[in-house]
This record gives sequence, structure tokens and C-alpha cells, in this order.
Amino acid sequence: MKQFNYEFTSVDEVSKALGQVFNYTIKNPYRSILFHLYSIYFDDEKIRQVQDAILEMYPNACIGGTSSNGDICDGHLADYGMVMAVSVFESTDTEVYLLECPENGEALVGEKVKEIIDATENIKAAEILITLKSINSHIILNTVEKCRKDVKIFGGGSADKVISGTDTCVMNEDKVCHAGVLFVTYAGDELCVDIRHAIGWKPLGKDLTVTKIDGKRLYELDDVPAADIYSKYLDIHADDDFFSNMLEFPIMTTQHGKHVLRLPFSCESSDGSINLAADIDKGTKVNLSYGDPDVIKGDVAELTQHVRNFAPQAIFLYSCGVRRLYWKYLINKETGPFSQIAPVSGFYSSGEIMRMDDYLIEHHVTLIAISMREGGRAKAQPTGDGDRHIEMSEEQKIHGQISMVRRLANFINVTAAELRAANDELQQMADTDALTGLYNRRVVDTIIREAVSHFVSFDFDVVLGIIDIDDFKVINDTYGHAEGDKVLVGISDMLRNHVASQNKAIIGRWGGEEFLFVIPRMSVAEGISYMDKVRKEIEATVFGDAGHCTVSIGLTEFKNDDTADDVFGRADEALYEAKRTGKNKICSQ
Repeated sequence: MKQFNYEFTSVDEVSKALGQVFNYTIKNPYRSILFHLYSIYFDDEKIRQVQDAILEMYPNACIGGTSSNGDICDGHLADYGMVMAVSVFESTDTEVYLLECPENGEALVGEKVKEIIDATENIKAAEILITLKSINSHIILNTVEKCRKDVKIFGGGSADKVISGTDTCVMNEDKVCHAGVLFVTYAGDELCVDIRHAIGWKPLGKDLTVTKIDGKRLYELDDVPAADIYSKYLDIHADDDFFSNMLEFPIMTTQHGKHVLRLPFSCESSDGSINLAADIDKGTKVNLSYGDPDVIKGDVAELTQHVRNFAPQAIFLYSCGVRRLYWKYLINKETGPFSQIAPVSGFYSSGEIMRMDDYLIEHHVTLIAISMREGGRAKAQPTGDGDRHIEMSEEQKIHGQISMVRRLANFINVTAAELRAANDELQQMADTDALTGLYNRRVVDTIIREAVSHFVSFDFDVVLGIIDIDDFKVINDTYGHAEGDKVLVGISDMLRNHVASQNKAIIGRWGGEEFLFVIPRMSVAEGISYMDKVRKEIEATVFGDAGHCTVSIGLTEFKNDDTADDVFGRADEALYEAKRTGKNKICSQ
């Protein structure tokens, strides 16, 4: 296999490049020749001129290509125009198919691609270039992945020169198609293909659930408009700058156990929905994510070393346009090192496609490296200046750094506030009774024991009482537990209003139908007078189907040298006396 890569800024440069390829092929026999065309700038007419020039010299050539968000030639970002990558195979057969996709025709296109793969003799790999913005790639890829499992599949989504744009196309030897699939088969005994990827984006800790989505339109996360999530956590708002501000913060999800990123392309301010580059299933757990430069560099360095160990004769890099915008003037540092291994070409895409295990997954914000060779490991073929310098102003550099830090700081502040609120809620749940909202027995017991141990320093009266709902078992047995709960809640609300209104007083649910209260600065006599008014108000109240209910109350006061058990015991004895002597009364000890 021999690889030639050329970058053009005008069609006039094509014939010179073809002449160099011709000089090689006239001297070296080959089985097939494949021209990849990646174009960020050439329009349909200029693309057709390049197609005609190739076919004039190579009438039987295979041609396949796509519009792009940037072209890669020998490891660097090419000037605006087109990259032509020429693969001369000694023993591999290649075929190119362009399948136009009519409206709602995705299933038939996917089935056709699958049939071609399964019918191609000795096939080793298949490449799919697809107009992701104009057709439903999910349907196509779900069908294609059912093909034979021994075929390696890779590809990418056609892109516009503006990453959020929708004017994209794929092309073969004589057509330019704006809604379809360009499909290449690679077949041969000696062909070896390796496909690996690098991401480098990390999840921001908070899990979110997709609660409303329709196709690629994401409406809600955690029942909140998707745009509001970006606004709340990252201070990114649903305005004209939405896309440029959120590029560094795509949505991360998991498909078949693999991390996959989903890129929001635009936002609808009217309903807070977000248009994604690919769909996500409802109920899926997702995270916002961010690009960590050190992690990205580490992942790409690992990928580069893997490609180096494979020792290819040609490398194709299909990388998301978001990565180019993320790295800005440093983008060649990501792709350049590959040029020290073998000739490198590729493009910046709107989506990256690769088979992982048995599944065909559409990635975003991902770099895919496709390594090819015929036969054994090849000697390194360093080419060109992969790490070509790109100019960028200091203001642009600083702005990007400040933007990332500010948004991450916003996320940390918001999630920290949510964590504090969640902890407060958990503490509230731990301290209160779930039905009545009063303190639970554990809290009341702790407070009373601490109060008794310090009583000698209070220098004022403290009264403690236990309240029991009379004949509560009869209420449950007669009217059911739901009505019994209503009685408990109603009486709890009345006790809270009266007891908690006293300075420093507390009240809690002590047992099933029992309540315990403590009122400082009140004697037993005052307590009997005050609580008898409460008892009478309860007696006069109608509690739903259960009707009128009564309570019995046992009172006592703190005494010197009391233990907590002493106080509880006297109050319990007083309550027992009230129950034994007729109920609906107050007794004291």
C-alpha cells in the first residue's frame, strides 16, 4: 500500500498532484486506487471539476469523500480548500457506493449497506460517510450493525465549514449528494485495519436523567428544560451564543458500556429544548462533561503509541469539529504526532462512527484513528510538518481559559449549594417523623436527656408531658389506617401550633399515637391550665370520618437530682392515671 496526500486551495493544483501519483503507478503495479476527497471550502461545482480530473487520468478509480469542518493533511490542519488522499493498494479491492436517502428511507439504506457488506467476498473493512444533519443516522447504523461481525467498520459524519451548519454532502466519482451515505468496502487477504479512538472529556459529577426527548430534540433533563440545566450549572444561556459557549461542555452518556458524547447544536429559547447531533434514549443517565487538557493529551498520546505499534502504511484521522474549536491554535499538536508514523489524512466531522464489540456507535467530540497496511508491520514514514504553527492572538488564548474556569467555578458553586441543601434535607428527614413532621423519638429523647442533665443551671420551671390519643386502635379498626393517619396529622398540627408557640418549647411523636412535649418557664399548675385548653379544642374538632376524638395527658416537672428516666417515668404514670380514671383528662405527678 502506498499513500499520497495533497492539499489544494484551488482546482488548478489538482493536475500537478495527479501527475505525481501517475508517475508512481506507471512504474508500480497495483490492484485498486482509492481517492478520498475531504473539502471544507470547495462547492459542488469545484468538487465535480476534481472528480472529472481524476477520472480523466484514472477512469476506473474509486472516489469517495465528504464535506468537512476542516481537512487534515500530513497531520496538520490544511488551508481552506480540499485534501485529496490517494491510497494505492497492491492486493486489496475497493468499491465505492453512494446511496441517496429519500425522506423516511433510512431503513432501506441501512439494509442495502448491510447486504453489500455481507455479500462482499473477503471483506475486511467498511467505511461509512454519512450526511448526519439531513438524515436519521441512528436508524441506518442500527441496521448496518447487524451485518457479519468480523468486518471492521469506521466512518464519520459530513460537516459544514461552520460546525453548527447543515449544508453538508458526500460524493463519489460523479455525484455530490446532500442527503445520503457514501460507502466503501475494503477486501483483501493481506489488508490489516486497526481502529481506535480517544475522547479525553470527563463527566461533571452530577447525574441527570433524560425525562423528555423526541428524536434528536432533547426537551428535559430531570424534568427541567434542558436549556435551563446549562443556564443553571454553567451559566450558558439560550441565546445566539449558546453553541459557541457550550462547545467545551457536551453531554456524556453510556452506550453498551462505552462512554459516548452527544453535542448540542442549537437551543430553542421558546421551550428550552436542545437539538442534539444524535438521539439519546429516554430514561438514560447522562452528565454534563468538560474537556480536561491533560486528560485529552494523555488519551491522544496513548492512541498515538498504539498506532505506532501497529506500524501502518497509512493513517486516517476522523475527528470532531468541536475538538478543532476546543484546541484552536494548538490543534496540530493533537494530530501532528501521527505524521511521524505514516502519511496522515482525514477531516473534522459532525460525528465519528466506529464498531465497538458488536455495536456500531456514533460518537461526537471524539478522535478516531484508522490505521491501514498490506502485509506485516511497515517501517515508519515520517511526512511533512505535522505540528505546523497556527497564529492566534493572546486575547483569544486568555479568553478561552477564563471562560472555561468561570463556567467550571459556576458548576462547582451550584452543585455545592445543592449538596448543602440535600444534606439539610437528609438531616431534616433523620430528625423528623415522616407522617406528622414533628421531631421523632430519637431527637426528643436526646434533647430531654441533655436538658435534665443541665437542669440545675436552668433556674426556672420546666414542665414535661405525654399525650395519648384515646381509643386510637378503635379508630384504625373502624375507619381504617388512612383515616387514623388523618387523625394523627390533624392532632399533630394542633399540638405544633399550641406547644411550639411557647418560647423554647419542643414537641415530638413519642410512639404510635403518643406525643411528648417540654415547655420551659412553666409550672405544672400553669401546664395543666394551658394544656387543658388544647385538650378541649381537640375534643371539639371533627377529624374526617373518625369524627370527634379525645386525648389523655400526663404532666410532670423537672426536679433537682432527677434523671431523664425519673422524669419520663412520672409523666408516664400520670398518663396511666388519666387513662385509668376515665380518659379525656389531664393528670400530674
